[in-house]
Amino acid sequence: MRHRLTAVDVQGGAAMEDTVSVKPPEARSAFVAPSLMQAWDALQQGRLDQAESLYQTVVQADPQNVDGLLGLATIANRRGNNDQAVRQYERVLELDPRNASAQAGLISIIGQADPQLSESRLKELISREPTGFLYFALGNVYARQGQWAQAQQAYFQAYQLQPDSADYAYNLAVGLEHIGQTKIALTYYRKAVDLSSGKGHASFDASRVQERIGQLSARIGND
Repeated sequence: MRHRLTAVDVQGGAAMEDTVSVKPPEARSAFVAPSLMQAWDALQQGRLDQAESLYQTVVQADPQNVDGLLGLATIANRRGNNDQAVRQYERVLELDPRNASAQAGLISIIGQADPQLSESRLKELISREPTGFLYFALGNVYARQGQWAQAQQAYFQAYQLQPDSADYAYNLAVGLEHIGQTKIALTYYRKAVDLSSGKGHASFDASRVQERIGQLSARIGND
């Protein structure tokens, strides 16, 4: 029997993909605007070195630029540099104590040692301002504990709020497969692959997903 695929988490590859926490920026100066947009585009395409250089340019010009700091935190997360990511998130929260993206990112890193605390804090943030990113983070908390019914529900909410996210569609498919909803999972695996090819970047291995699609299609055809 083939093993199921693994959900993508928040710290990169199989750890929570968080580029969605960095939104297309609204720059506060004419100088910063081009660099921020270029950095955001590079990050969406997975060009981390280029994105980091551009975000550093932004932060050097404006040390209080929240978009720039979140971008650097995202890149640190992707590279597994949790200490650096925490420092950047903390800098954001010093400037904007209610910043949901920074709070969720910090919870994702520090809260892995205490899933119940992560769950309660994420639910509190969701009650204030529900976003796809927060539901995605909550789904990852459940997935790490093997609570797939709850994870699938959270991933569904994330996808509903941001249906253009390949990673949200993918994790929803993984969650559905874990609870035995194979046919629906197949639909979302296909959506994930389509979205990843359109965006040019996703945190999962598209070739492995294509292989899984073939396996599930064959299984359904034989039922």
